[in-house]
Formats: sequence, C-alpha cells, structure tokens
Amino acid sequence: MVVTAVVAAAATYTAVTVKNQADEQKRAQNRALEQQKIANEQARQQATAEANRAEVAYNQANQQQPEVQAIVDRSQQAATQGPASTVLTGGSNAMVNPAAQAVASGKKKTSKGGGGDQGGGSLLTGTVGVDPSALNLGGNTLLGG
Repeated sequence: MVVTAVVAAAATYTAVTVKNQADEQKRAQNRALEQQKIANEQARQQATAEANRAEVAYNQANQQQPEVQAIVDRSQQAATQGPASTVLTGGSNAMVNPAAQAVASGKKKTSKGGGGDQGGGSLLTGTVGVDPSALNLGGNTLLGG
C-alpha cells in the first residue's frame, strides 16, 4: 500500500508538473502572440507612413505647371467675341454702342445741352458702353424686362 501511495503521489506530482509546464507554455505562447500582434500593427503603420512619404515625394517631383500662356490666349480670344467683347478688346460692332465706337475712334459725341449721355443710360450703356439692345434678354423676366 505504501508503494501504491508513493506511486500515486509520484503520478500526481508528475501530472501537476506537466500541467504547470503546459500552462506556462500556453502563457508564453499568448505573450508571443500579443507581441506579434503589436509588431504587425507597428509594421502596418510604418508601411502606411512610408507609402504616404513616397506619394508626397512623387507628387513633389512631378508637379504639374499650369499652361499660363494658353490660359491667357484663350481669355484674350474670348474677350474679342460674344458678350465679353467691348470697344477696348476690339469686339464686334453689333455688341458695341455706336457712340462708344465714335469715342474709341477719336470723334466727339455731339450733345445738346448738359454733359453725359442724353439717352439716360449708365456707365455700361452710356457713351462708351454696350448697346442696350444687346442687354435685352427678351421674355418677361426680371432681367429681360
């Protein structure tokens, strides 16, 4: 019986020791897994930051410059046509007040009495402005009269 008790005690000790070792291995694996998760997250953040730095460097190296001359040319061409044209931009005669043409060509406007536009216009539709008929949008709108 004593031998049985000793064998049982030794078996119990061995089982407890094996269980403790297994528990310690499991804790070590969990610690290693947690450290790996942290390392993976740091690597992901570092890769994202590096990708952002590379994109910024690429964009700095390949900056696109506006074609200033083309923009100016298009603007100048648009100013000589349509509603944007004026006497100063050399626009079409249909869009310019005849009095404005006379002033632009150096002739004086003949007026009877006081100064200014006798037609009751504004700076736009007066002596050097746009012909009032070109401003008529037609229809019954607030802008078109």
